[in-house]
This record gives sequence, structure tokens and C-alpha cells, in this order.
Amino acid sequence: MRRMLILSLALLALVGFLAPPAAFAQAPAGAPAPTFTITGFIDNVTTYTHNISGYDSNLNRSRDNQWYGRTRGRFDIIGQVGPAKAVFGFEIDGYWGEVGFLDSVSGPNCVVNQSNAVQCGPKTNGAESSFDLNTDTQGSIQVKWLYTEFPMPLVPFATIVRLGAQPFATAASYKLATYANGDFSGVNLYTTFSPNFKLQFTFAMLDEAIVGKGTAPFLPIASSAGGLQATQPGKCIAASTGGLVACQPNTRGDNFSIIISPEITPFKGLDIKPMYSYLYINGMTGSNTQATDATRQQRGGVPTFTTLGAQSPFAPSTAGIGGADGAGTGAHENRHTIGVDARYRMGPWQLDPSVYYQWGTQAKWLIPGLNSGADAYGAGDCTIPGSAGGGCLKTAHISAWLVDVRGGFQLGPLLLQGMVAWTSGQSAKISPYRAINYFQPLDTDTGYMADWGTQIFSLGVDYYQILVTGPSNMGVAIGYDKYGRIVAGAKASYAVTPALTVGAGVTPNWTDKKVDTDSFLVGNGGLQPSFVCRKTLQSCRPEGDSNYLGTEINASLTYRFAPGLAFDWAVGYLFSGNALAHRYVGSDYNAGSGLPVGKDIGVDNVLITTARVRFSF
Repeated sequence: MRRMLILSLALLALVGFLAPPAAFAQAPAGAPAPTFTITGFIDNVTTYTHNISGYDSNLNRSRDNQWYGRTRGRFDIIGQVGPAKAVFGFEIDGYWGEVGFLDSVSGPNCVVNQSNAVQCGPKTNGAESSFDLNTDTQGSIQVKWLYTEFPMPLVPFATIVRLGAQPFATAASYKLATYANGDFSGVNLYTTFSPNFKLQFTFAMLDEAIVGKGTAPFLPIASSAGGLQATQPGKCIAASTGGLVACQPNTRGDNFSIIISPEITPFKGLDIKPMYSYLYINGMTGSNTQATDATRQQRGGVPTFTTLGAQSPFAPSTAGIGGADGAGTGAHENRHTIGVDARYRMGPWQLDPSVYYQWGTQAKWLIPGLNSGADAYGAGDCTIPGSAGGGCLKTAHISAWLVDVRGGFQLGPLLLQGMVAWTSGQSAKISPYRAINYFQPLDTDTGYMADWGTQIFSLGVDYYQILVTGPSNMGVAIGYDKYGRIVAGAKASYAVTPALTVGAGVTPNWTDKKVDTDSFLVGNGGLQPSFVCRKTLQSCRPEGDSNYLGTEINASLTYRFAPGLAFDWAVGYLFSGNALAHRYVGSDYNAGSGLPVGKDIGVDNVLITTARVRFSF
């Protein structure tokens, strides 16, 4: 939080000097009365999918069919006094019918098993709850926004301040989810210098160290009875033996990001938004930051950070790397992103180009036998004298690009649009411990290309379903694992009446570098290339096999049949490409699995269809 204070003070200096004494004039009599509004929507959705692979990421099988109904309610409560406002946004998601152990992930009778994992709640994508008979569901409310917005006093230029848990909105770009999308906690300042020049400054706090690791509490290990018991400072009961072992410290670094983004309008119809962002991370990050929301993308079979437990050579009680504490602090990431987003509107024409470049460094703990992929990528030189198992800190240099260009032409009720996008990648044999040539957004909230119209390669009418999971999820990662991505698309929509619109599109996808289709899935690490040849079962360097991810075709319909009510229907079909193939067995060929099995060969096509009724208010 110290950095937050320093950055805020520095920004105030940039915005301008204090306003003249007239700014202190007494407010006129009759202050504005408070107002109160509620806005939001309720969605009722039904979806059928075939081979979407949202649970196992295996497209070489065709048994994962699902058909379900669900409801989402989103409500924003807004209190306002004059220009100042407070916003409380919350969301409730529930499937129709109980889908897990309980109605809610926060329901009663959750237990901690021998592996220190909580067992309860629904086993589904997206929702925290499900509605069964009587629909008495507990603990299913998500707090999305909780912020205050007001004009900054005592500055010569109009500046709107937003503090708290809030949306990124246009903090980084006009286009959806090319760099920062979703929500964050921190500060956003929006200054208007003139109608043609504005400036946004955003400070997002990812993790908070609080009092620091020297006095941080410990996370006890589960006892043999299944409970969590800490018996003395720094000691916990081992689940396997019942003996005392050193606990893993619950520590964080002060991890944050800043975004500086001017908005320039040189003439009517053209808006230009340059952007610079800096990301700092020390050690591990929270689960959402590390995996779900893409700030810490774990690709190529290498987890960005592995939790270093009590048996690790870098545990708190073991001498070794300076600053090592079992939570990875001391391994820093400094990531810089610069670029420009623009939008051009002139008559029937529209053009939306975006270009971003990333550079910096990312340090990762490499521990042979613990970090998956460490041995395969060459960890033989990574040892520390006197430490069991060895290991060291590796630094990868970041250099990555994202280019996304979209355009369109309006011809009466007909709108024609096209896009081309490219994000860089790296070949199968290049180690993520050495180089990172794949683009890493700050936060997409699974939203990249969700505004384009695809239903499988991106979120569509059903914003729970997208092709595969983890680092290969292209709505999160933008690229496909570490291999990058190339997209070309065309679509058309036609307004039959003001209330009825139909559309269709086609979107082929490739990777920038060829995918090793002998790769296998690593938990929280993506696709690890095979360092063993399938024919000889001997060690070899991995080679790329295919670039083609597949071509999606889709059709859609929107019918606004009453005030506030809209019916949306969409269907998507993916002709899957070989680049989506990987090994069904999660190991190298010489790890007891032998030659390829039938499930390792080829991929199946994918289908989704969704109908939704949305009431907006």
C-alpha cells in the first residue's frame, strides 16, 4: 500500500496545481437531495453442448454432452447526491436443479479432506449455486462492485475519482478485453483537460502483504482427523504421520498494476487511446490472479509458481535462496505493456485497430521433481549445494505482441464486418523458463472476442461456455497456450425489423507457432511438449506438428419482443483442427504409457446452441 500512496500523490502533481481560492466558496443553499436507483438484468438460459471440453480439455473424445438451464441476476444499487455516487453491484448465478454435493459452494456441512481440500458445492462452470426443490440456496451472492465516485476538489481540471471495487471499463482500451477487462480494487482517475484530450490513471491492487512475511500467520496442514490444527507457532500436524512439521507461511507480496491511458480526439469520428501499463508481482499471487483471470498465465506445462511447502528446499527453515519462504516471494515479475487502441467512424464505415507490445522479466522457481516440466526443459544445471533436491531461480525475458484490427460497413439494415488478429507465440522447444513470447493481458475476465459473435472460440450468448479450460482457454489467454494465435473472421447481420435482427459468421483460427500434438495436459500448467519421440520412445526435442485450430461457423437471432425483454438464440459449430490435439494420457511416452492409444489421435468437432431471455431494467 505504500506504493499506492506514492503513486496517488505523484498523479496529483501531474494533474495540476491547486485551484484558486474561489474554489473554497461556500456551496449554494439547498444542497441536492439524495437519489436512489436500481439497474440490472435477469437472464434465463438453456444450452446444449457437444464436446465443448470445458471440464477435461480433451477434444479427442465426444462423450461430454450437456443440456441445462440456469438463471443469472445482476443488480446495481446506486445512491447519488449531486455528482457524487456510491455503487453496490452484486450477482446471483444458479443452475436449475442441484448439480453438486450441496446447493452452494458456501453451504453447510463442507468438510476438509485428508488432502486439505474443501469438499462441497456444485461441480459446474461459472455458477456458485443451484436451485433445487424449494430453492432455499445459501451463500450464492457475488459482490462485484463496491465503489464511490465523485469530482476531485481543488484541482483546475475536471477530474472524476473512483475508489473501491470497480470495473476496468475503458481504463486501458475501447475494445473489449484486449488488455484489461472485468473488475479490480483500487483507484481510477479520469481527467478532462479539453473536449479533445482526456487522461485516465488506474491503480489496481492484486495482492496485499499487510504486515509482511516476518509476522504473517501460518496455514496449518490438515490433521489425521481431517481438521485444521496448529499446535504451536510455526508447527503443524502432518496429515500422513501426525507428527509436527514446519507450516507453510501465508505470505504475499505487495503486487499491483498501474495503467496510464490518454484519450485523444483529433477530429470528429476518430478517437485514439494510447496506453502504458506496468505490472509488479513478488512471489505467488491469489488464485484468481494467477489462473482464472490470466495475469499469471501458466503455459507450456510450467506453472508460473508452485507452492513451496515444508518439504521443499526453499521452505522457511531451510537455508538456500535468500528471501525464500515457501510462498515464492523473492521471485519478481516486472512486466511493461505499451500500445494504442483506436476507433474511426465516418458515415457507413468503421475501423477499430489495436496494437500492443510487452517486455520485461519474469522469475520462477525451478525445482526438479516438483515443478512439472522442469526436468523436460533442462534443469540439470539447477542445483544448490547442501539443499535436498536442488533448485534455483530462473528468469525469463518477455517480448510479445498483440495486433487486432476490425472493420465494418453499414448498408441500410445490413452490417458487414471483418477482423484479423495476431498474437505472437513461441515454438514447442523454447522453455518458458528462458523466454516468454506470448502476450499476457492483465485481466480479460474470459472476455476476449466475446463481442465478435463466436460461440465456441469465445464466450457467446451463453457466457459460461467456451472451448476447453485453463491456459488453453482463448477467451482468457488470447493465444492458444504458448503458441500464439492468428484469427481471420467475417460476419453479417441484418435488421429485418427494428425489433428483429439475424446474423451469421465464419471465423478460422491458427496458431502463430506450430503446436506439438504429442503434448499432454499438466494441472494449472497447460500443454507440456513431449520430450520423448512417439516412434522410438527415445529422448528428443519437441517439434511442432500443426498450426490449424479449426473454423467456427455461427448463426444468431435477437428479437426484442417487449419493453425491456429480448430473446437471443445462437448456434455455433467448430470444424476442429489438428492443432487442438494432444495426448490423452498425462505423461511422456516413456512414463509407462507406451505408444499412442486411439484417444491420442485426432480431434472431434464441437457444437453449441443457446437460447436466452433477458429482462433489463
